[in-house]
Amino acid sequence: MIIIGEKINGTRETVGKAIRDRNTEMIQALAMTQVEGGADYLDVNAGTHPQEEPRDMTWLVETIQTVTKTRLCLDSPNPQALLSGIQSAARLPMINSVSGERNRIEEVLPIACEHGTDLALLALDDNGVPETSRERLDIVGRLVSMAREGGLRDNQLFVDPLITTIATRGDSGRIALETIREIRVQFPEVHIICGLSNISFGQPSRTLINQAFAALAIEAGLDSAIMDPADRGLRNIIYGTDLVLGADPDCLRYIQAHRSGVIGGEPKGMPDADADAISDAFERLKSALSRTGLVSGPKAATSGAVDPTDSSEEAGALEDLVSSLVDMKRDRVLELTESLIEHNTDPMEILDASKRAMGEVGRLFEEETYFIPELILAGRMLKSIAERVKPLLTADVKSEKKGRVLIGTVAGDIHDIGKDIVTTMLDVNGYEVLDLGVDVPVERFVEAVRTFKPRVVGLSGFLTLVYDAMKETIQAIRDESPGHIRFMIGGGQIDKQVMAHTGADGFGRDAMEAVKFCRKWI
Repeated sequence: MIIIGEKINGTRETVGKAIRDRNTEMIQALAMTQVEGGADYLDVNAGTHPQEEPRDMTWLVETIQTVTKTRLCLDSPNPQALLSGIQSAARLPMINSVSGERNRIEEVLPIACEHGTDLALLALDDNGVPETSRERLDIVGRLVSMAREGGLRDNQLFVDPLITTIATRGDSGRIALETIREIRVQFPEVHIICGLSNISFGQPSRTLINQAFAALAIEAGLDSAIMDPADRGLRNIIYGTDLVLGADPDCLRYIQAHRSGVIGGEPKGMPDADADAISDAFERLKSALSRTGLVSGPKAATSGAVDPTDSSEEAGALEDLVSSLVDMKRDRVLELTESLIEHNTDPMEILDASKRAMGEVGRLFEEETYFIPELILAGRMLKSIAERVKPLLTADVKSEKKGRVLIGTVAGDIHDIGKDIVTTMLDVNGYEVLDLGVDVPVERFVEAVRTFKPRVVGLSGFLTLVYDAMKETIQAIRDESPGHIRFMIGGGQIDKQVMAHTGADGFGRDAMEAVKFCRKWI
């Protein structure tokens, strides 16, 4: 397994500050910690403004090379930053990366071919990340052909099938494993690489998920990974899996890693005591709400259909609905909804109870007691309730919406996890949302504003390169519709400075902040 250390990344707040402050000691310490953890390459991502990135890339490369000869992996979509890194590198680096997007093919691929660097290839194109393994393989095939035509050998190519989080799509792991197997069959000489931790984004005890996926992916054909080499549990899994699958001739890598202290000991993970503490916290919350009369006691939580034949029993059933939704009891929530409808409970009271539950889920998420999967599941349950109840509402009630929100990821960026969560949360909180998708050009935003007439526009972007695109989009919309639209931005390392640069009215780090902005502005 080829390990590429991921920690020198300017989109991480502490690393970004170290780059701005030229904190040599911190960058060198990060480099050596990863080398000592077994890294074969060090990923180098300045993550700064495009005009500053070439200088920052040069400084990073020179700073790292002072303390280690480990090969580098230059991580940037900026051609000038890549050239600066190549010119500064003592050993020929890897370039991360080229995708099927036209600008990457035109600007980055020629650099790799001219200099003969190793090259990471991403299974996405101008339409984003494909849904299926077959579509991803088609993109990979085209990219491998172009790299070969440019003079690169297959064993210089590191193909990334793109791992997406199971927090937002439950079959992400299966799709990734299928793609890895097919790449290995069709292109046996290429390396297959991925960001291992992507699979667990938004989950608690992430290292447990990363370890499980690593073992399965290595068996499917993965031979390289962008990861934290300091994660001892993940290192143990990787070295152990390579050994069991016969990918470690004579067991030498495993033995040497053990002898040097790279592996061994207990893997990191959340102790059982922490899981018990979270469970106890939920019980205390329900007990406290019960004492205050906001949630019914244990009797209301018993299984079986509820028969709300009088007002007190109906109120108890509604509070049971609240507590069941907060506790993520999907089947119980659907059962209670049907029972309440059957006994002619006011549909608006059912919706109001459900939205109160979502408020509690949002609070727990903000406190980091709940994680992204709980937030999404709660939103899905609320949508199921709403779909069941809405046909029973009057025409006036059914048409009532709090206001319109336009949302999309700006041109040059295809990240959508955060945007999709924001869209879901705005929808379940009563806003009419139009999601334009990813890599949305300025003209499409302007046209959507003209036809959809939103009160709020939300712009998403993870890459630092798209901050200017956010600025251009906001200015174009203001030129078209001056005065009455408010703008919120989010994603990556967006902060007050980026907000000021783009001209946005607010920035947020999670979906609940987006909901708060809309409540304030609409």
